Amino acid sequence: MKYFKLLKLKFKVTITLFLAVSMLLISCDEKKPHQADVIPSKDMLAHIIKPEKAVTIYQNYEKERIDILKDTLRAIYNDDNFNDTRRVWFDLKMLKNYIAYVEKKSAENNISPEGLQFYFSVYGSDEGKQKNHQTFFIAPTTKNEGVQSGYTLETVDDKTQPLFLKTILSNRKYKATQSQQVEKAGFFSITVADEDGLLLNDGETSPPMENN
Repeated sequence: MKYFKLLKLKFKVTITLFLAVSMLLISCDEKKPHQADVIPSKDMLAHIIKPEKAVTIYQNYEKERIDILKDTLRAIYNDDNFNDTRRVWFDLKMLKNYIAYVEKKSAENNISPEGLQFYFSVYGSDEGKQKNHQTFFIAPTTKNEGVQSGYTLETVDDKTQPLFLKTILSNRKYKATQSQQVEKAGFFSITVADEDGLLLNDGETSPPMENN
């Protein structure tokens, strides 16, 4: 009888350990990056540049853009100390989360995102420390009329649909209305008027921020 009790206890301990190890392995596996993301592709590596080229094109921008426009911009903004933005910083985890968000929301709306497009822009005079500084925003792209087109999502009559940026960016009178609501950039089921859908901005710009 005692033997069977010990056997039963040993069996329970074995099962418990097995389940614990299984859960640990599953948890670790979920945290591992996908194999396709770990192995660098030839296409990706072809776009990696050497430090020498980075220095060259960075200094070209200094000479052929910043130096030429500096005095003009200072006069326009009436600010003798104005220095335009040279760098924009984003948190890596946030960028990965953004890409996952784009893929999730696009899939929900039967869109296949194929890339990201960066749009150079300038903050308005009401943007606090970043006012009048250049920046960029990011939009996912998909094939539209044979070319990669940036898009976001808008809700019209309770239906979510893609909004291709080329149809609105040159329209100086464009403004989102209550009937054309864009989904908030976050994992929410609500729609909020006049807020971004899949467009990413608000990185830390330097200047005026101090990132190197």
